[in-house]
Amino acid sequence: MAKLTIRFEIRKDKINKDGYAPISCMLSIAQQRKRVTTSLRVPPINWDTENQEAVYVKIGKNSNQSFLMKSDVSRTNSLIDSIRSKFIFIEDSFKHSGKNYSVEDVFAEYNKSKLGTGIKAQKVEASKSSVVVFIDEYIERNKAIRAKRSLGVYSQLQRHLERFQHHSGKKVTFDCIRLSFFEEFQSYLIEETEINNITIAKQLSTLKTVLGYARRDGVQMDQSYRDFKIKKQKLEVITLTEGEYQSIKNVDLNGVSRHEKARDIFIFLCATSMRYSDYAQFRREHIKGQTIQLTMKKGSKPWGIPLNSDSISILEKYKELEKPLPSISNQKLSKYIKEVCQIAGIDTPIEIVRFRGSEPIKTVHPKYKLISAHTGRKTFCTLSLERGASVEMVMEWSGHESYSSFKRYVNLSKRHSISQMGKIWGEATVMKAS
Repeated sequence: MAKLTIRFEIRKDKINKDGYAPISCMLSIAQQRKRVTTSLRVPPINWDTENQEAVYVKIGKNSNQSFLMKSDVSRTNSLIDSIRSKFIFIEDSFKHSGKNYSVEDVFAEYNKSKLGTGIKAQKVEASKSSVVVFIDEYIERNKAIRAKRSLGVYSQLQRHLERFQHHSGKKVTFDCIRLSFFEEFQSYLIEETEINNITIAKQLSTLKTVLGYARRDGVQMDQSYRDFKIKKQKLEVITLTEGEYQSIKNVDLNGVSRHEKARDIFIFLCATSMRYSDYAQFRREHIKGQTIQLTMKKGSKPWGIPLNSDSISILEKYKELEKPLPSISNQKLSKYIKEVCQIAGIDTPIEIVRFRGSEPIKTVHPKYKLISAHTGRKTFCTLSLERGASVEMVMEWSGHESYSSFKRYVNLSKRHSISQMGKIWGEATVMKAS
């Protein structure tokens, strides 16, 4: 009687958008062949054709290729071995019974088994796996293609989940995720940590993102968590007024170099809407005539910024440098800008309100303490609108693609609001007391 031959191979002709190819199992008896699909997928770089198994390959930091981590490789090979063992067991059963059998008979018997094609085993294993471990694997898998700062939010969530597990005595696995878990985790963050509602909302939102990744990766879980509504507090928008902007431009800094450079860079950010990350990558080759042409660091989108009198005057001041502007770290720039704003007398008291649960936490700060490098971008958007530019034009200049994100950058003054009402509806006269 002919022997059953079992061979595993990947279908490079069916690579999905994430760069993963399906693993199939080819059964052969005499001249009969049968291809059996499995739920397993691997990037082609992680497949050893000769040995018919997944292998770990160390990928360089600058590579955009998909790849498996060591734990993924081990799990994949374990499931391959399970499938192979099941086919061998079925063939042995036929042999011992003395029955003739074909490749279709083997396949039919295999189909009856609870293991199936490995799909059920994989889903059960995944649903009972740790969310904390999944986050760790996600960070490892994406650290070559994601900015370190953007992955930091996942590390923060991981730490909060670990502390929640210790506090509650419950392991957070995918099969325990549901609406009630979100309610319990939110209560823990409010009652047992020092973080405010804004940070709590960020943690819950990140957890939903993680669950979305896992769901698309084939992990089964209760979908009721998607009905959990995250309450987000509207943040204060700190920008400079026209008068404050002019004060910074004209303030006497007594020749202090760090203040002069920080003020000039900040004025440039206010006049161009640049983020710090774009200032950090700004080179002379990006200056094209009367515009700056570069690719945004955030979102990797091509961006054209028209120059104006304020931005050109700063570039002229430093035209002897190799780079267009002096180099200062984000932390030092924000520190020195605060000092410059304090010297310029930008000290209006600003009340900041945060919530922990339903309890408001109010603090009052002089305005200069709330200024950072990113205030420049918000100031650009606000002053451009107050000076008469349309919303559409300012969004084009600043590179915003949606109004919902743009409006978070705008803080129009009450004086501007009153002035615009007067222009549209006529000037108001002060009412006399009756």
